[in-house]
Amino acid sequence: MKIIVNVDDAGVHPGVARGVESLSQKGVVTSTSLVANGPYVEGAAKLDCVGLGVHLDVLRGRPVGHWQDRKTLVDENGMFLGSPAQLFKRYVMGKLDHGHVEKEWAAQIERVLDLGVRPTHLTSEGHVHAWPTLTRMAGDLATRYNIRWIRKPEECSELTRLDIGGLQTKFLKVCGLFSRDTEEVSWPDLIWGIADQGGALQPESFLASMKRAKEKLDTVNIVEICCRPGLMSAGDPPIPSVYGPTNISATWRAEFESLSSPAWLDVFAELGADLVGFGDLD
Repeated sequence: MKIIVNVDDAGVHPGVARGVESLSQKGVVTSTSLVANGPYVEGAAKLDCVGLGVHLDVLRGRPVGHWQDRKTLVDENGMFLGSPAQLFKRYVMGKLDHGHVEKEWAAQIERVLDLGVRPTHLTSEGHVHAWPTLTRMAGDLATRYNIRWIRKPEECSELTRLDIGGLQTKFLKVCGLFSRDTEEVSWPDLIWGIADQGGALQPESFLASMKRAKEKLDTVNIVEICCRPGLMSAGDPPIPSVYGPTNISATWRAEFESLSSPAWLDVFAELGADLVGFGDLD
C-alpha cells in the first residue's frame, strides 16, 4: 500500500505552509495543494519539501479571472458564494454555467504554473470536482496541463454514520456513480479524512477504516489522507474572513497536533505502507 498525506489550503495563510514544513520534517506529510486565489499562494509555491498540486476553489474568495466572466459563480460583489449548498443549488437548477467553471479552474492552474510550479495533482474545495459533469471537466483539464493525478473522493466509511462528515461521504459516493474517468489521468483508490476531520483525524480511526476497506474492496493500493493542519505563530496576519477564521483555525490546530503524534508512523508501519507524494507515483 502507498499512502499520500496531502495538506489542502496552502496559500490561504502562512500558517498552512509552516505546518506543511514542520510535518514534512517529521516524516508524515508528503504533499500539499495550492489555493491559486489564496492571498499567500506566492509563498506557499516556494515549498520544496513536498509535492505541490492545485486545490481548485470556486467557493471562497475572489476568482483568479475577472468576475464578469464568471457571473454564475459569484455574488453581486464578485465574490464566490462561500457555501457548497448555495453553489450546488445553482448547479441542480441549471443556473451554473459550466464554461465559467472551466475558465476559472484553468486560470487557477495557469496561475500556479506561472509561479514556477509543475503540479502533480488536482484536488478541490468542498470536493466540487466530484459533482456529476464536473468530474470529466477536471479530468480534461488535468490532461490539458499534463497533470497525472486527481483526488478520488470515495471514502470507506460506516454506513450508519449520520453526522455531517458521514452524510458528505454518502453524497460523494452517489456522485461517484456518475463520474467519468478520463484517459491519461489516474485516481487513488480511496481517500480518508472527509468524515474524520479536526479532532477526529486520529491514527487509530485511520487504521480501523483501512481494515474495513480491505474487507470490502478487492484492491486498496493507493490511499490519500486529506488534511488541513496549520501552525500559527506570533505576529501572523489574521485569517481572511472569507475562510471562516474561527472554524478553520480550530481545525488547523487540532489536525497539526494529531499529525505530530508518532502514532501515525506506527500505523503506517503496521499497514506495511510506503509514504509517497503524487509525483512519486508516476
